Amino acid sequence: MSDKGIGTTAISRALNLDTKTVRRYARAATAEELITTMPRRGSDLDGHTAYLATRWQEGCTNAMRLTQELRERGYRGSERSVRRLLQAWRAGATPVATPTSPPTPHQVTGWIIRPTSERTKHDHAALTRIIDRCPILRVLDQLVGDFGGMLRHLHGQHLDTWIAQARPAGSRSSTGSPPACSRTTTPCATGLTLPWSSDAVEGAVARLKAVKRAMYGRANFDLLRRRVLLPT
Repeated sequence: MSDKGIGTTAISRALNLDTKTVRRYARAATAEELITTMPRRGSDLDGHTAYLATRWQEGCTNAMRLTQELRERGYRGSERSVRRLLQAWRAGATPVATPTSPPTPHQVTGWIIRPTSERTKHDHAALTRIIDRCPILRVLDQLVGDFGGMLRHLHGQHLDTWIAQARPAGSRSSTGSPPACSRTTTPCATGLTLPWSSDAVEGAVARLKAVKRAMYGRANFDLLRRRVLLPT
């Protein structure tokens, strides 16, 4: 119909098809151009197929054992996915190692702020490779770990030493700003030393604000007091 000079809009109305569909069929020179392939969805195994291929070549073909090894590397998928991939390799498919994408800044940040004891072997090895190439990240990893130790074990007496170590690192960073706690050393040291905190007060204030927002800030004090004190 398009060869006869009929427009795309007229063809779509006559055939009850979408205009884009008619245009795609009209522009296609061969039938192969009309075949659309769905893009492959990502899998939890994509970052571990290289390791699986290596272990497969070493002779380890047990799905349960390989899944346990992948768990230590941070794998969160199911054993069924591993078993399905191994069955494809047993059927004759060549093990192909999917290229491992570089870690995202969010992943690297999570590795740094996580305690060393809670990192998986895979995460620890990946972070080691990264900080070996960047001295600033190595210093940052050490500073974050030291501060986390002060926070967990209430060793606030080491705060001044930590600030003295963090100042040169901060001057080499992109921001160049000193640590915020250096301007309020005494309250920070107190919070890192004493076992008490203002969590209960902060929680009560947050609840009060939530109740007030629920009334769109239009309630007077008497109604707000009733909403807070009386059970709903």
